[in-house]
Amino acid sequence: MKHRFSFALRKCVPVALLVGILLLPAGRQAHAWEPFDNFVNGLEMFGELPSEVNQLRQSYQETVNQLEDAKSDIQSYREDMEGYRDQVTQLNEQNQRLDQQNQQLQQTVAALNAAQEERDRSARTMKIIIFVLIGLFVGYFLFIRVLRLGLRGRR
Repeated sequence: MKHRFSFALRKCVPVALLVGILLLPAGRQAHAWEPFDNFVNGLEMFGELPSEVNQLRQSYQETVNQLEDAKSDIQSYREDMEGYRDQVTQLNEQNQRLDQQNQQLQQTVAALNAAQEERDRSARTMKIIIFVLIGLFVGYFLFIRVLRLGLRGRR
């Protein structure tokens, strides 16, 4: 019986190995060499690391440069805005001064207009007084002449 078992074992083990080898690549094609492939891929990736590190350094440096540029741009914008804010403040103060001057000028113009109207009224009054005096003077002489003529005719 031992001989039969050993004979069956000798015939079944190679058949089982052959079937296993045939079925193994069908289900898992590249996985049979997976540890070796992983080792080779690891070496390739390790070999590519310096170039990736250099690319990352360059990318980092470019990002730092862009950040510095953005900071300087922001700073210049802030300085420009402060300058504009100062200009706006100065213009607002100038507007307030001009508004005050405008009010003073309006008051001065109103006072000058009132003084001109007063001069016009007094000039009209003076003209009327002068014409009345001339009329009275002319009327006095005419009245005297008419009175003399009337008294002469009666005499």
